[in-house]
Amino acid sequence: MMNGEEWKETYKKTVQDLKEQYNKAMEEWKQKFGDVKMQIKTNVPEVTIPPLPPMPSMPSLPTPFPFHVEVRSNVVASRIGDEELKSIDLLVEAGLFETRSEAVAFLVREGVKARKDTLGKVTSALEDIRKLRKEAEEQVANLKRNVGMAQPEEAEKPEEQNRSCQKCGKDLTELPKEIAVCPYCGTRIRKD
Repeated sequence: MMNGEEWKETYKKTVQDLKEQYNKAMEEWKQKFGDVKMQIKTNVPEVTIPPLPPMPSMPSLPTPFPFHVEVRSNVVASRIGDEELKSIDLLVEAGLFETRSEAVAFLVREGVKARKDTLGKVTSALEDIRKLRKEAEEQVANLKRNVGMAQPEEAEKPEEQNRSCQKCGKDLTELPKEIAVCPYCGTRIRKD
C-alpha cells in the first residue's frame, strides 16, 4: 500500500500525463479542424461542405490506485464546505472515483492514516478518562452508601457488566447506560 507522499507523487504524475495527452489530442483536432476550414473556404463557390473531423477520443485514465479495495458498510452523514465539495467533485469528474461516496471514503481513510499518531494519543487519553470516570462513579456510590443516601446495591447483572450490541457485536460497556440505540449500527439496545 502506498503512503501519502507516494500517492501524491503518483497522482501528480498521472494528472500531468493526462493533461499532456489531452493537449496533444486537442492540438491534433485543431489541426484537422483548420484543414476542414481551408477546404470550406476553397469550396464555398461550389457549396460543398466536407464533414467535420470527429472529436478525438480522450485518453482513458490509468488505474494505478487501489481505490475500491475495502467493503464499506457504515454510513456517516456530514456537512462539508463548498471548497471540499468542489475537490470531491473534481476527483469524480476526473474519473478517479465513480461516486462522491467513494471519493469521500478514500479521503477519510487517507486522513485517518495521515493522523494515526494523533488518533493514538486521543485513544490513550480517552481510555484514561473512562478509567477515571469509572473510579469517580464508584467513589460517589461508596460515599452515598456510607452517608446513608443510597441502599447497598445488589451485584450488577452479568448483562449490564458486559453490554454488547446483539446485531453488530460491538462492546457497549463504556457507553452511558441511557443510550438506547447502538451508535455503530443503529440497532435498538434498550427497551423504553
